[in-house]
Amino acid sequence: VQKNVRSNAQEILTAFAADEGRSAYAVAETQVGLWSGGIYEDTPRPAASLLKLVVAMALEPLIQRLEQQRVSDLLTATDISTVLRSFDPDRLLSPAEMLRLMLSASDGPCTRWAVSATGIDRIRKTLAEIDVGQTEIVIDEHGMPMGITTARNAIQLIRAVTDNQFFPIGAFSLQHSIRNSRIPLGATSPDVEIAHKTGTLTGVAHDVARIQCANGTLWIAFLSNNQHDTLVTSYEMGCCTRALLVALGLEART
Repeated sequence: VQKNVRSNAQEILTAFAADEGRSAYAVAETQVGLWSGGIYEDTPRPAASLLKLVVAMALEPLIQRLEQQRVSDLLTATDISTVLRSFDPDRLLSPAEMLRLMLSASDGPCTRWAVSATGIDRIRKTLAEIDVGQTEIVIDEHGMPMGITTARNAIQLIRAVTDNQFFPIGAFSLQHSIRNSRIPLGATSPDVEIAHKTGTLTGVAHDVARIQCANGTLWIAFLSNNQHDTLVTSYEMGCCTRALLVALGLEART
């Protein structure tokens, strides 16, 4: 990748992280070469739902051994924001369906089931096998994963889970994630094929993606915490993504 292109791409990432509490890391695989750049890419931040990528990789090899679950059995009184509320309470969900919902809709009850079905030991073993040294995971009192990660580690995680040979369900689910904000704002569906996973907490907005374009692939991760307005942060992720695609000459697929 030409020197001026590398410089422009790095400046775009640096501009995104000008506000305190933001990180970014990107790897571009193009027809003219490889480029990578980042800003605070090794700074640990609350991982939020990005840890569901680890849970998914630990769970998928077990899918054939696990049993269907009734929707009503997955829900608790505190599960307000979940797609499962729109399902018939007596409907039985397959393990594969719950895995898809955990990733594509970041569904809480499905995540809680996945953690319970997998177990923390297997989840941590999976994490160790990926060799993301700055990512840590524990299970909170509600049975949900929590911990820390970095922008660089986030790309390592999505690289692993989008390997269709090993994780076909996970790869499919991320390609069909809800796309209403963040990275997809700058990489719209008609332009590219995208697989991504967001993470959200109070003051926290993350997104990590694989963006496949006509003449290359962009892997990109944005992490943030202590944000005053996560909607603004999310919008700027999309702007940064679009600027990078243009700077790197990654044309639209269609």
